[in-house]
Amino acid sequence: MCDMEAHEDDIKITVRDLQRNAAAVLKRLEHGETISVTRHGRTVARIVPPDPAEEAINQAVADGLIDLTELSRARSAAQTARIRTAPSSPGETPLSQTLAELRDEDSDR
Repeated sequence: MCDMEAHEDDIKITVRDLQRNAAAVLKRLEHGETISVTRHGRTVARIVPPDPAEEAINQAVADGLIDLTELSRARSAAQTARIRTAPSSPGETPLSQTLAELRDEDSDR
C-alpha cells in the first residue's frame, strides 16, 4: 500500500496527539484547516473540513428543499439545475443562488 502524501499547508499531528486532543483538532477543522495524521513518521490519513457546497446540499435535502431521489438521478449540471426546489420566502436568498455563490468561491481557490 502506498504512503499517503501530506500537503505542504497541512498541520501534521501524530495518531497519539489526535487521540489526546480530538476536541482541539475538531476546532481547527471548523476553522478550515486540513490536518495530516502521522504514525511512525508516515502520513496515514488526512482530515479535511467539510465542503461548504456539499453541506449546503445536505441541508437543503434535510429541509426538504431538494428531492434526494431527483438529485441522485442527475448526471450533469444541466440536469441538476432542473431539479425542482421549494420557493424561497420573501427576503431569503434562493438556494440556487447560494449554491452558485459557493461554487464560484470554490472555483476561485
